Amino acid sequence: MAFLDNSGDIILDAVLTDTGRFRMARGDFKITKFALGDDEVDYSLYNRNHPSGSSYYDLEILKTPVLESFTNNTSLMKSKLMTITNTNILHLPILKLSDGGYKGTAAELLFSKLANIGTYVVTVDSNTEDSDTSLKEPDVNGKGVLLGALRGGGPNYIAVETGLDTLKIPPSLDVPANLQETQFIIEMDDRLGSLTGPPFSPSQGASLPASFIDDDQIASYYISANSGMDSGGLIRNRYDTRRGTEERGSPTAHRIRGPRGRVLNFRVKPSINLTTSTYLFEKLGSTFTQTADDAPLTGFRSGKTYYYIDSYVRVTAATTGYSIDIPVRYIKKQGTT
Repeated sequence: MAFLDNSGDIILDAVLTDTGRFRMARGDFKITKFALGDDEVDYSLYNRNHPSGSSYYDLEILKTPVLESFTNNTSLMKSKLMTITNTNILHLPILKLSDGGYKGTAAELLFSKLANIGTYVVTVDSNTEDSDTSLKEPDVNGKGVLLGALRGGGPNYIAVETGLDTLKIPPSLDVPANLQETQFIIEMDDRLGSLTGPPFSPSQGASLPASFIDDDQIASYYISANSGMDSGGLIRNRYDTRRGTEERGSPTAHRIRGPRGRVLNFRVKPSINLTTSTYLFEKLGSTFTQTADDAPLTGFRSGKTYYYIDSYVRVTAATTGYSIDIPVRYIKKQGTT
């Protein structure tokens, strides 16, 4: 990774991804669309008080170094540029990860916390889960743990909220229709896991088919609100714990402080390779030993040694192009005792 000096001429640095090179070698390479992003730009550098006048207000922005092009198509552009005809918009929707997979039914709205390591944990087999049976109970233990081997997947899941994260607009209002997110792209390493539904969906416990798997084994899932919302799908309408009664700065179970949009809910199911062998753990991962019942993982008893692989799941909103990376740790207990 490196930055390109942007202090002089305007730079255009382009490279082909692995898929692009494959298609060029096959003879059917053709650019049909492209996206622009401004992840490197700090717009707070706009200086209306520049002593040289208005021509220099944006000078520092224009001189911002830019990242060199990547061949990995999942490494850049967390925020893509978009065109909106309404020029009065002051806030754009973002995605925020809830504090952890909340428990029980959607109506309970009880959020749980991430494991102590600040990531979601996916158990890959029953031997790992049986090391502490409290992981299967909807209590304080095992929060942030996705039970990959348990039939149905257990009580926890990943929830991603959408909306306007501002205190200037009350959460009792709705996100404007033209800014509502109705489609999401979920990307993950297909060697390690697959997408499955939350507890209240028909797809819970079953792997959903990937829409596309690239040559780096990154699976992409295209999820649409038109194919399951309100009928138990992965995308659900906004929900509120205190809609209409929240005041600015008051405690809330939501991470979005202003108007809220739809919510994406899903779980990760471990691959059969992780479930049945230690090969990928030994090749890609490492091990840790639980030193206490709550360190480094909540809900696991001390004295046990586990294999682990750290990865992430990327969620991208189709309307705004905004994306977040969700850390996921796959774990497998060593031995059978």
